Amino acid sequence: MQEDSYFMNKQKKINFLIFKIKIILLIFIINGNFFFFQKNYNNETKIFEFSKNINIFKALEILRVHQFNFLLQKKVDLDYENINFSVIRRVSCRYCGLFSNYIVYLGCIRKYLIEGFVPILEFESYKNIINGFIVDLSKGNPWEYYFNQPFGYKYSDIKKHAKHIKYFDCKSNIIRPNEIIFLNKSFMNYWHIMANQYIPIKNEVIIESNKIFKKLFKGSRNILGVLLRGTDYVARKPHGHPIPPKTEDVINDLKLFDKKNRYDGVFLATEDNIIRQKIINSIGNKVKYLLNKNKILYNYAKKQLLAYSINFKKNIEFNKIYLLNIIIISKCLDLLAANTSGTIGVFILTEGFRNYKVYNLGYYK
Repeated sequence: MQEDSYFMNKQKKINFLIFKIKIILLIFIINGNFFFFQKNYNNETKIFEFSKNINIFKALEILRVHQFNFLLQKKVDLDYENINFSVIRRVSCRYCGLFSNYIVYLGCIRKYLIEGFVPILEFESYKNIINGFIVDLSKGNPWEYYFNQPFGYKYSDIKKHAKHIKYFDCKSNIIRPNEIIFLNKSFMNYWHIMANQYIPIKNEVIIESNKIFKKLFKGSRNILGVLLRGTDYVARKPHGHPIPPKTEDVINDLKLFDKKNRYDGVFLATEDNIIRQKIINSIGNKVKYLLNKNKILYNYAKKQLLAYSINFKKNIEFNKIYLLNIIIISKCLDLLAANTSGTIGVFILTEGFRNYKVYNLGYYK
């Protein structure tokens, strides 16, 4: 019996080593084109606007997808004795939002997979925007309210049973999803598959988003998604962050898109009450949206971080509503969007847009 157990454990280690080697090889194939993507992005100065008819490196993209499909057939058993776990936290950025965390964590997952770990995301033991800045270990890991962990593990089980755990602070200065995703479908597919495999959204959240979409638009897919950022982003003008478009410019583009494509509806995702009302006043009943029952009350004069809003801090549902908004936007046929972490999240989740326009207006200095 002991001999059988020894060989079983050895085989698990071999399987995981093979899995790790395939991850590394695949990532090197993808990374070979990062310099081209970055050069391409830097040459764009005004706007990202593309049609589905533009397919860069289509043959290479198909090859990558097939490689991923082959790779993802390999699963690691729920083994707590022989697997090295990396518990990843982002203690250095407690006020970073849900999709800022989402895209940075994708980069960290990639990093620690290459290093031979099974990465586990943890928001339980320190104050952060996901737990409403309240540490309560009895409520479990808040990240797992919305997402599953890689390979089906749970943080609570890792704490109890895992023999080999290391803890890391997830930094943003790594290879991760960024604005290149607006320019290249291969890059988008890479992170789309990585996200589906390693940060899959809870099935109940996906089901809820489908029901909301169907209820709002009566089954039609001819919907324009609009994603805009306001409140503290506009008031504070944070250094190094993308400048959002003026609402009036978006309204003009929205009308042009609608005139050409005759949408059955417009889904608007924004946390800003002023932006929302302006668009509703200009477009009318065609505009649909999803809000939490408690409005975000933002004081533009104080210019505080949105995370300080009392409603935001005390209502964990805000993050769920935000996630539902991003999922619904990703299901729309066409898109108008500011350059934000949420928009990068949309491009990770989507299967692709027919037409889209992401505003590239530079960065706050």
